[in-house]
Amino acid sequence: MTTGGDEPLPDRRVPHERPTDATFLRLSSSWALTPGREQPSFIKHMSPATGPRELKKGSAELLILSLVDDQARHGYDIARMIEVRSKGALAFHAASMYPLLYRLERRGLIKGRWVEKAGERRRRMYRITAKGREVLAAQRSGWREFVEAVNRVTAASHA
Repeated sequence: MTTGGDEPLPDRRVPHERPTDATFLRLSSSWALTPGREQPSFIKHMSPATGPRELKKGSAELLILSLVDDQARHGYDIARMIEVRSKGALAFHAASMYPLLYRLERRGLIKGRWVEKAGERRRRMYRITAKGREVLAAQRSGWREFVEAVNRVTAASHA
């Protein structure tokens, strides 16, 4: 890269990083398997280069923290709530949910504790921490700003 002369511009590219926690989040293809259920329009009209995978980047942490903010939940319940509340458009693979929860716990954003009830399997219940609430507030604000910016750009009067 150059500035028009012979002096090079500084390279501002970010080195390749490991996939984020969001790579474990997938958009469910269950709509294609359910008779009479149409593919969501936000997915139907996306090009492969900017498809559903791009929508979810950075959202896994936000989704999980949002769900454990109001009450303690176990991993399966978190995954189920994401799928139910998104009407099937978002889903987690069970095998990827727990490593993600463990990473959030190691970072101090959630706290897990084992709960045993008579006649039931023991479950690890996760609850947001004070640090997690701070991160969640920042992520919610950032997400709102991002959606508002996209809406301003894509509004029909500007399209």
